[in-house]
Amino acid sequence: MRSEDVITEGFKPLIRIPTEPKVLGNRTPKTVSFHGDVNDEIKEIWDNSAWEKMQKNGGRPGRGYSLTKQGSFREVNKGAIMIVDPFSTGAHIADGVCKAGFICGRIFSTWDSPVAALVQKGLEVDYTATIQHNDKIEDVEAATEQTIEAIKALPFPVMAVIPGAETGVELADRISSRLGLRSNGEENSIARRNKYFMGETVRKAGVRAVKQKLCTTMHELKIFLATITARPFKCVMKPVQSAGSDDVFMCDNEDEAKIAFQRILGKKNGLGFYNEAVLAQEFLEGTEFVVDSVSKDGVHKVCAIWQYDKRAVNGANFVYFGLRLMDPNTPKCQEMISYSKQVLDALTISQGPSHMEVMYTPTGPCLVEVGSRCHGGEGTWLPTALESVGYTQVSVTLDVYTNGSKFAQLSETKYPFLKAGVEADLVTHESGVLRSFVGEVLVRALPSFRSITWNVQPNDFLHKTIDCFTRPGCVELVNESQEQLEEDFNKVHSLSKMGMFDFTFICPEPPVVGAVVVVDPFSSGANLAAMVVKWGFRLILVFSEQDSPVAKLVAKGTSVHPTLIVQHDSTNPNQDEAIAATQASISSQCSSSPILAIMPGAEPGVDLADRLAARYGTRNNGEEMTIARRNKYYMQEAVRAAGIRAVKQKLCRTPDEVSEFWSSLQVPSDPTFKPRCVVKPNESAGSDSIYLCDTISEAQHGLVSIHGQTNGLGQVNDGALVQEFLQGTEYVIDGVSRDGVYKVITIWEYDKRSVNGANFVYYGMRIRSSLGPKEQQLIAYAKKIVTALGIMHGPSHMEVMLCADGPCLVEVGSRCHGGEASWLPVVTECLGYSQLEATLAAYIRPDRFDALPYEPAELLKQGCEAFLVSSQRGTLKSMPGLDEIRGMPSFRRMEMFSQPGDPLYPTIDCFTRPGSVQMVNTAIHELEADYSRIRELELNGLFELVE
Repeated sequence: MRSEDVITEGFKPLIRIPTEPKVLGNRTPKTVSFHGDVNDEIKEIWDNSAWEKMQKNGGRPGRGYSLTKQGSFREVNKGAIMIVDPFSTGAHIADGVCKAGFICGRIFSTWDSPVAALVQKGLEVDYTATIQHNDKIEDVEAATEQTIEAIKALPFPVMAVIPGAETGVELADRISSRLGLRSNGEENSIARRNKYFMGETVRKAGVRAVKQKLCTTMHELKIFLATITARPFKCVMKPVQSAGSDDVFMCDNEDEAKIAFQRILGKKNGLGFYNEAVLAQEFLEGTEFVVDSVSKDGVHKVCAIWQYDKRAVNGANFVYFGLRLMDPNTPKCQEMISYSKQVLDALTISQGPSHMEVMYTPTGPCLVEVGSRCHGGEGTWLPTALESVGYTQVSVTLDVYTNGSKFAQLSETKYPFLKAGVEADLVTHESGVLRSFVGEVLVRALPSFRSITWNVQPNDFLHKTIDCFTRPGCVELVNESQEQLEEDFNKVHSLSKMGMFDFTFICPEPPVVGAVVVVDPFSSGANLAAMVVKWGFRLILVFSEQDSPVAKLVAKGTSVHPTLIVQHDSTNPNQDEAIAATQASISSQCSSSPILAIMPGAEPGVDLADRLAARYGTRNNGEEMTIARRNKYYMQEAVRAAGIRAVKQKLCRTPDEVSEFWSSLQVPSDPTFKPRCVVKPNESAGSDSIYLCDTISEAQHGLVSIHGQTNGLGQVNDGALVQEFLQGTEYVIDGVSRDGVYKVITIWEYDKRSVNGANFVYYGMRIRSSLGPKEQQLIAYAKKIVTALGIMHGPSHMEVMLCADGPCLVEVGSRCHGGEASWLPVVTECLGYSQLEATLAAYIRPDRFDALPYEPAELLKQGCEAFLVSSQRGTLKSMPGLDEIRGMPSFRRMEMFSQPGDPLYPTIDCFTRPGSVQMVNTAIHELEADYSRIRELELNGLFELVE
């Protein structure tokens, strides 16, 4: 498995239909209501209920609480059954509840659940009540009690709470147990959801379990891999909580296992959970089966055994091709039935359905995993089971929870095997825009054909099938002849490979026609703009200033071909009018493409990007705090107002104001204390005109040098910012936010020194893992900063000083790390992704953003960027030391801003450095040795001047 073969795309809903759960709380005048005719008995209950009293008193329950009535109201005396997450097969359970004449309600365990769309097309359910559990509350107990109180307030008795999907298992356990209903209890709930604890609980009970280790670090993974002695080497890597074959990787060597670990950890899986750990397991050699059972009071009865047909295809190792119903009378099936009961007892699954995956190995059955809910797959398999067996797991589950008589009549050791049945999971081997299902007519003509379900429609983008979430559909086949069934099954898959799908065109990614606006595509903004084009979007470039002095700061070799270029009129004193004109220019000249995102490319573009995005209505940080995100003085004051450690400072325009601030730095109790301060422009970038001052006169001189002068961004400095000197180590935290979700992409440790009369000259920066205590402290602080400054969307480039008393903000820009993006090769090789990709993903590819980890826990390699520093002045003749640098083991790339014949100046800031060297190495000692050698060459051997 190559790294490029590991799928990094996030979850994509299969079906969105009218029965999909909707937000019911805040969009209607009456949050809790009945609709339609209500009989007198129900009306009386309703009128006297807490729900109605809340309405009369003007109160409002939380988001999503509702009572509705659609169609004929059911008999209240029968009671209600609440389905927790009625998605996938859970929707069929709900449908069965309604058809049996019971009241059916639903509970959503997660806000905006990513699996809420997994409902078989055409299945419509009348839900009388809807309750939204508030999983956003950190106090799980408080959230649970809140939901239970909402259930108790319903105007009818609740007789059962059933999980409808994997995501609802834990909440269903808690609610049913605390309400005194039929329940598996809470004691082993985590073992029934967490695959690691599941395996260990089974092993502890003396039942065969898979060899495994829960890994949160690469070191833990390495320890486990060393225990695998089987040859050829094989192991399985998977999320701890997921469904189907979502991010399940089979690895043939240790390197592949490490790559899979990095791809899984921190990613949002198909159930909407973030993978906080990775489960590494031995590879079980054998055939995989599913044992679907239903339990009542500790008695387990098997409803169906299915054999999985999983194959390696499209770069994925475990793709579903089908599901065959097995004859329960075979010795192998009887052995698995006996084994499954031991597993259920070990996990205390004594009530309700269970969906168990078992690998039948040469030494017998071994648990893969089990869910204490019904078989999923949107319930498409139900018609096959019903015709082949005579009943289904869903019908038996409902019988148990409604206290029916059917369960007692079923055998504990087998089920009827009336016909042969199979579900053929369709597999597409190409990606592209679907035109039609040309092979469907041939499938429908097969003797065994019963039904076909499509998860996509013509004109949809169809992905290559890599897991259960990307299957385009399935076909149900039933026949009295096993031979005819297998023949039809093979024909279906032959058509899937060629003849089933007609593509308008075949392409690896969905085609897009939307446009992205990059304001001031300078420095790393040029790379961001190039990435927009590479991803297939139309590019619009907006220049915030005429003749901008930073326009030349574009990485060499960056090629950008925009759809449109717009020059904003920065000279217009009425900027509201100028912004409206810029917006009109964009709209009129790019009317065929919707504007999907507006983002800053460089520091000068932050203000205009904020304002344009807010007025267009695209993802934006708003205008309210724009000045605090650009003006360093207001930035620190906004941070301080939020109760966060901020630097002591004063915006000065006169020498007297400098003197006043200097006096505030004195420590009267310590006459030996010698204050120091930093004087710098209020709006600038890098170390442009930053002075470290030891005396009042030096500070006043710094003011004179800055106030009224044009800075490196082309702006005239209004005063100078005088701040206390922060003693410590400076770091950079490059992050990206989306809807307030903040992810740290890269952590850098700066190497800044005093040289050439300047106090803050960049010598280099080294990439850091987030695992250290210092880095964790920085991340926690950075999260508070972006919240305080309202950076809810897009990139942030934050400089933080880690002082003896903790981190303190130096400054932050709501744009990507600059430096002409010369750091990009280092990040790409050390992490496998970059802030640029994360930024674009946050705006227009949320699946890719969700797939990114929250912090860079494990580095693939060690890396740094050495900024070249000159102490010479003159005309550059040659650079003889470059050949030695290129030959270093850590050398990757070099970015030179000075060429022979150019003037060479002593380096005093980021604008006067002659170049940089990007370095990566697996051995930290080699990296450090190469870095030190560059520092030696700068003093003697790197630059040769014209005499």
